[in-house]
Amino acid sequence: MICTVAVILLSLTFDLSINYSDIWQALTHFNPDSTEHVLIISRVSRVIVALLVGASLSLSGQVMQLQYQNDLADPSLMGISDGSALAISILMIFNPEAKMLERIIISLVGSLVIYLLLFIINQKMISQRDKLSLPLLGIILSLLISSVTTFIVTYFDIAQSVTAWYASRLYRVSLSDVIYFLPVLIIGIILLLILRKEMNVFSFGPEMTTVIGMNRKLLNTLLSLVVVLLTGISVAIVGRMAFIGLVVPHMSKLLVGKRYGDTLLITPILGGFLVLVSDYLSRILNYPFETPISVVIAFLGVPIFLYLVRKGTNMRYD
Repeated sequence: MICTVAVILLSLTFDLSINYSDIWQALTHFNPDSTEHVLIISRVSRVIVALLVGASLSLSGQVMQLQYQNDLADPSLMGISDGSALAISILMIFNPEAKMLERIIISLVGSLVIYLLLFIINQKMISQRDKLSLPLLGIILSLLISSVTTFIVTYFDIAQSVTAWYASRLYRVSLSDVIYFLPVLIIGIILLLILRKEMNVFSFGPEMTTVIGMNRKLLNTLLSLVVVLLTGISVAIVGRMAFIGLVVPHMSKLLVGKRYGDTLLITPILGGFLVLVSDYLSRILNYPFETPISVVIAFLGVPIFLYLVRKGTNMRYD
């Protein structure tokens, strides 16, 4: 927690000659005519959205790993994020000036469609005993959707506008984005906390849920809804970020164990911290230019991803 506060303060004051009283003044007595206040509010929005998107994507990854009983399940790896990106790209063709609410809605639709497609293919074609088939299916689906997106943005000549958003647009977020984002994340966390006991039982497999008479299909539907909501709104507001949903759940399990009731609160905190640190590093690595945060996250996430692949999916946590 102390580290998170420290990174927040560093992010707020980066490259600005201000003190903490100036930040408080901007928050409590905002003056739209003051350049300093505008910059401070912009930084505050950036920090909050970074925390929110990290929390959302990490929770999405944790839920997907539970649903598919696979430690390599993740919204970006499975193509869910790419589905949202494809939907928004199509929206930009017909309505380049679409408002954020419109982007969020169409992003949720794209996320839902690909999630349903992944679920159907997994049910019909993938053996539950083969833990590597699902990630391979996700990678193929993700590459296919990404290729379609690239073709569309190139053919309709919208590559410039799409690229700036697709590469994670934390530098362009505002307080209005926070207003859209925060309620969705709160609803997702509350729903998961309500279902935490059922999630613990769900993790033991279909046999256990059948024995105790739990409605596995209903729980699976609710968990899928959480993944679609959190992934869709994250992509709509900041673009596509990889590896957060893959890496952070394993960090949580290593810290507090594998019980989902114990990790539901630590996971969003770690996810927010990882994105916030990555955002800060993106500003100092190539100063005065800004490295795309997705690149920084990839640098941090790829080694851990390769470690997980090497170890396999039968990882155990105390």
